[in-house]
Amino acid sequence: MKRITFLSGWMVNILSLSMITWSPAATYYVDRNHTTANDANPGTLNSPWKTIQHAASTAVAGDTVYIRAGIYNESVFFEHSGNAATGYILFSAYAGETPVIDGTNVDAGNGLVLVRSYIKLIGLEIRNWSGNAIWVEGGAAFFEINDCEVHDVFYGIGISDGAHDFALNRVTCHHFDLYGVDVSPSGSADCYNGVFNDCVSHTGRDPQQNVDGFALGHGTQHDFILNRCIAYGVYDGFDISSGKSTLNHCLAYNCGNGAYKLWQDEVYLYNCIGYNCGSSVAELDWDGNPGTTYLINCTFYDGKTYGVWVENPGDKLVMYNCIIAGGDNIGLAFEQMGVDNYRGDYNLFHNDDWRAVTVGYTNEFSLDDIAGGAWSAYSKQDSHSVVVKDGATLFVDPVLYDLHLSQSSPAIDQGTALMAPATDYDGIARPQGAGVDIGAYEYHSGSSVNQPGYGTSLPGTLQLWQNFPNPFNPVTEISYYLPERRMVALMVYNMHGQRVRTLIKKVVSAGEHRLTWDGLDVDNRPLPSGIYLCTLQTGPYRRSIRMALLK
Repeated sequence: MKRITFLSGWMVNILSLSMITWSPAATYYVDRNHTTANDANPGTLNSPWKTIQHAASTAVAGDTVYIRAGIYNESVFFEHSGNAATGYILFSAYAGETPVIDGTNVDAGNGLVLVRSYIKLIGLEIRNWSGNAIWVEGGAAFFEINDCEVHDVFYGIGISDGAHDFALNRVTCHHFDLYGVDVSPSGSADCYNGVFNDCVSHTGRDPQQNVDGFALGHGTQHDFILNRCIAYGVYDGFDISSGKSTLNHCLAYNCGNGAYKLWQDEVYLYNCIGYNCGSSVAELDWDGNPGTTYLINCTFYDGKTYGVWVENPGDKLVMYNCIIAGGDNIGLAFEQMGVDNYRGDYNLFHNDDWRAVTVGYTNEFSLDDIAGGAWSAYSKQDSHSVVVKDGATLFVDPVLYDLHLSQSSPAIDQGTALMAPATDYDGIARPQGAGVDIGAYEYHSGSSVNQPGYGTSLPGTLQLWQNFPNPFNPVTEISYYLPERRMVALMVYNMHGQRVRTLIKKVVSAGEHRLTWDGLDVDNRPLPSGIYLCTLQTGPYRRSIRMALLK
């Protein structure tokens, strides 16, 4: 009888591994400006390749490709995938340099075409493409786009065709025609599990186009998270047509139509801010299927037609601890009759027009009606909500869109801890006082941050403008204005509230001033990548900006 020996699983694995020839991960270099650059070279630092495409055709899982500074007039198609076991394929800017992938005179619509998985793109500038700067399709997954700048393109970054489990970190898109970032389904494949951290999308080139800052397209796409993202100078800031999606600490302003356009079920906005929009600041659009939108601790200001608009009673609005203020026409609007779809309380209502709330444009409620209880009796909601008649008492400086709460703001301590996020828009812990504050900001002594985009003329009050460039590595310029000679302290804090550098602490003359920060701490050591708070203080007055240091 023939004897049969069975090997255990771990023994089979050892025998299998012994038969594999291992190759260590490789590091390659692309440098089109090098005197000997040639794709026939070995791709070393001293004998580099000339084109990124050759690198994209060669590199495999675990490899790293460093791209030196220069203008690369080529479209790039990534031919290989990384994997979970061996690692990503990295295509990264060489340290301290910015390679530019430019579509000028290139016979291709898209700049970078990503159809593979486990790929990271780091520190690239992509510009002048008639199609997408970056196009993702083919079910690509587990990819990252980090610290890249996209500009002067028809489309920014387009992600489609079942792409999933991806991240965009500190990406800036600007001067585009139709969208900065768009994630949309194609065919039968929906995208899902995408994360956007500290991304900025701004400035549509064509004011006649329905251009989006961030768009998550129609379909059954789901599970996206946007953290600390900013959109401005577009038609719609955030066009969210995906379910189970969350926006944390996001900002949209100066939008031709709306800051937040919300379509799907289970869309959550926490600590989000929107202001100065041509139509609505936030709107619930009807997609034919019932859904629920949650607005928690948000600040919506200066909507030209609506503060918050609900198109169809099939969609439910849950709204707590929100400020709807400064509206030119209607504050909270229900397009059709009935408010059974509304659940809300501990909100703050202010409006420049008398119609603070309307239902079907038939039942309309003024601020006095809300204060007198008529709106609460009608809706069975907002029994603890607050009414503000004088908008000047609400914010630090609503004219310049500094929407931090003023020291005497009626929003202070008037919110509820129910569903309130643990920190506010600036990352300050809640609560700071006896209770949670209404709105995106929690009041604390000296909390005043100017939002970007309020204008460039020198005002008659203390000002601290957004640093440039931002994000930066390693040097950025900081500008501020003093209306008179004063003792000034300009300090940098990390997001834990720890002071890491004092830039100025002295008497400074009146006028506009500029200085640079080199990303070093008080002991002249390089600080790690991250978000830092730059604070300008003189006497009781304080202004702050957020700066992103990228490495």
